[in-house]
Amino acid sequence: MNITDTDIEEWTAYLRVSTWREDKISLDLQRAALQAWERRDPRRRIVEWVEDPDVTGRNFKRKIMGCIRGVEERGRRGIVVWKFSRFGRNDVGIAVNLARVERAGGDLASATEDIDARTAVGKFNRRILFDLAVFESDRAGEQWKETHQWRRAHGLPATGGKRMGYIWYPRRIPHPTLRGEWTLQEERYEVDEAAREHIETLYERKLGKELPTPDGYGQLAAWLNDLGYRTADGNPWRYDSLRRYMQSGFAAGLLRVHDPRCRCDYTANGGTCKRWIHIEGAHEAIITPETWERYEELSKERAALTPRTRNPTYPLTGLVRCGGCRKGANATSARRKGAQVLGYAYACGESRHKLCDSPVWVQRALVEDEVHMWLAREVAAAVDAAPSSPVALDDDQERKKARAARDRARLDAEHTRLMTGLSNLAADRALNPDAYPDGVFEQARDRLLEQKRNVAEALEAAAVAEVAPSRTQLIAIAAGLLEEWDTLVSAEKNALLRSLVRRVVATRGAKGVRGLENSGKTKVEIHPLWEPDPWEDTPA
Repeated sequence: MNITDTDIEEWTAYLRVSTWREDKISLDLQRAALQAWERRDPRRRIVEWVEDPDVTGRNFKRKIMGCIRGVEERGRRGIVVWKFSRFGRNDVGIAVNLARVERAGGDLASATEDIDARTAVGKFNRRILFDLAVFESDRAGEQWKETHQWRRAHGLPATGGKRMGYIWYPRRIPHPTLRGEWTLQEERYEVDEAAREHIETLYERKLGKELPTPDGYGQLAAWLNDLGYRTADGNPWRYDSLRRYMQSGFAAGLLRVHDPRCRCDYTANGGTCKRWIHIEGAHEAIITPETWERYEELSKERAALTPRTRNPTYPLTGLVRCGGCRKGANATSARRKGAQVLGYAYACGESRHKLCDSPVWVQRALVEDEVHMWLAREVAAAVDAAPSSPVALDDDQERKKARAARDRARLDAEHTRLMTGLSNLAADRALNPDAYPDGVFEQARDRLLEQKRNVAEALEAAAVAEVAPSRTQLIAIAAGLLEEWDTLVSAEKNALLRSLVRRVVATRGAKGVRGLENSGKTKVEIHPLWEPDPWEDTPA
């Protein structure tokens, strides 16, 4: 048969292997089958090979999307796969993306399943094969979920693997004497004492302990790489991988899991759900609960900030609020003497949309001067009020911390009692299954778990109250800031001010009256952290 250039069909071959969830069909085996498919028809030409090793088919965040664009934009004849299951194992994703291919005039072909989807029977058979692939994936997914639940119940991470700062003893290891055989041991994580100090320092640097400003994840990743640490995959640490490690809470003795109360299909939607919780792990913690509490608070604060606020340009970046609407007031430029002056003033961010009835606009230098004078007044007042002999804390602060410590000790004991009760209940159920009528075990277990969750929340609140800084401690920071004000850069001032004040409120003054000094002056108030929040119980 004479084949002309116009007869040639250009195809994209897509190869996928998921090494942890589905059947492991090697890329070489798939490639051989695809080459045989190409040879069966001289018009076929595979012009592009796209490989996706170790990727699940339960979502479409894969290289297959590039293959689809090749059909849409470059006029490819279609996409060929080893089996239709390689295209995907998700009902919605299959329907949407297959429709894109066919709408562009392309086809999806299988090298090992000879089906002509242009006919009604062929399309029906392909639908059956896709449904079978989805069923197999769902069944395997249910088995893995059960496995993950068992591991979490025993305090182990769902997927196992190495963790920085710990030595991992896997469940299955090569037999010490029999070649090719395996032996089992108790899976566990033990602290790597050589790394303990580095992990503690990692969190301290992120919190800015004994530093002018906290280190960023990028700086910390470079520091770890210089020390020779690598990820579980052997790759250098990067900003995003280090952030995930630190937020996992593993170094605090915790496991980070998808909230079981969330009903979303976490795997199918590509892992974009934000609902995570921390549960207790079986491994020893490296960092203290107080350090973890402070890190969580810092993470929440940083997440609520805009990128510009995370890297402040001015001492009060992210701290100034408009007194009229209680929303943020941002640094803005202005023309003065024919030139544009950047960051000349703070202006209400709602004013551009006319959402504030009394928007503030005040020179940045005036607000910074007010804050500087406030620092001087507070430090001077603290020095004047200081007794001749040093005292640790105010009596009221001392009583609050003592009460929080007692509450925490009581809640710790209650938490231990509930954990023991859960263990005993599970052990008794395993030994005497007939002693529990239908539903009795589940009700008892759920009741204990609910009590455990309530105690854990109360324990967290008590821990926060116990480590809350006192006015005396914060005034010491204020004194240091005041002393070094002229030598610190803006980012350092901003970090220290964030540890002292909730916000700086600039309220627009009344219209000025001629001859009456300061009648139109903007009012600047500082809300320090050691005083009750005046905005907490008052409406905006």
